[in-house]
Amino acid sequence: MLSYQHEYHAGNHADILKHSCLCMILESLCKKEKPFTVIDLHAGAGVFNLNDERAIKTGEAKSGIQYLKSLSLSSCPEAVGTYLQKESAYLEQGLYAGTPELERLYARKGDQIHLVEKHPQALESLVNNMSMPLHVAEGLAKTAVQPKIHKDDSYKAADFLTPPLIKRGLIIADPSYEDADDYRKVTDALKTARKKWNTAIIALWYPLIARRKNETTQMLTELEDFGKLGTIPCESFKVELIVRNPDEMKEEAGPHLYGSGMFIMNPPYKLKEKMEDASRWLEGLLKS
Repeated sequence: MLSYQHEYHAGNHADILKHSCLCMILESLCKKEKPFTVIDLHAGAGVFNLNDERAIKTGEAKSGIQYLKSLSLSSCPEAVGTYLQKESAYLEQGLYAGTPELERLYARKGDQIHLVEKHPQALESLVNNMSMPLHVAEGLAKTAVQPKIHKDDSYKAADFLTPPLIKRGLIIADPSYEDADDYRKVTDALKTARKKWNTAIIALWYPLIARRKNETTQMLTELEDFGKLGTIPCESFKVELIVRNPDEMKEEAGPHLYGSGMFIMNPPYKLKEKMEDASRWLEGLLKS
């Protein structure tokens, strides 16, 4: 489906969890001089304007990233602190860096980024945003790696983009899940990608919606079991951030999103512990 617009949700609690996790994975990949590849299967626009009427209408950024930024965070967990540091130059300009922009911030000469996007409006914004200079703190300017942008179906791209020439890196997927079929499609796509590129870190974002509990459980169980198979089995874990009580949302209109999660296959060292610390801390701040 092509109706989803992330401009309404940029910088919300789900983005905070997803992008904190992404920063920790990219930090890990950058610890070695060897180049890496990032395949971003649902790239979106890349950079979002938090003064956009859509962002203002929902108020999700105000209760999410803008609320976090207003606090004194000297004692925040590593994952959250690193994420906020990367976002700071954007927030000062009323902007928010999505996954493609964070990937550009970390990428070094020799690293490769593949961005997949099919939505016409998001694709146009993505092309424009990826042609702009990086927004980084003064004195830290760097030349951005130019991503390769693919106007294609994300699930097909998981097949034709793997394995990449540089076989060290990350596949990140965060479908809109507007269509119930997305749960099955992303499961099959990531299984295909892992068969072809079994050393990759795989990061999957998913929503917590009561009416989709069965689909979510089946997706995560199947991916976890699949990771244990093959000649190179891998560890996996999930971390979730719950910000609402689902039982208190039954009478409300809307999708009933009460939180979200990240499922990671072949995680970097200590990522699980870092994200569990971040999730506990964030839940204490953001849960209503």
